[in-house]
Amino acid sequence: MCCIVSCELITYNVALNRPAFQSSAYHNYVAGLANDGDYGTRAAVGGKPRCAVTSKDTNPWWAVDLGHPAAVYRVDFINRDSYGMKKFKSFQTCCFY
Repeated sequence: MCCIVSCELITYNVALNRPAFQSSAYHNYVAGLANDGDYGTRAAVGGKPRCAVTSKDTNPWWAVDLGHPAAVYRVDFINRDSYGMKKFKSFQTCCFY
């Protein structure tokens, strides 16, 4: 998963390289890979993880700390290529401050 968060006045990725967390990590597919600026859809290249992947959690989650209040008007998710399998079956976004 890759996450891009934009603000209303100027479009930029306020989540870029901010601290990220997830319910679990499948091997080295850690939360920070979802907001590191790499928009590729391959899960790994040359054995190196390129996206965040959780283990087989019942209710997996991913979160990013923007570090300050932000007027977020759009959140983009880029699904990883899974050889025709749909990884995002259902999900919801939440904002906390």
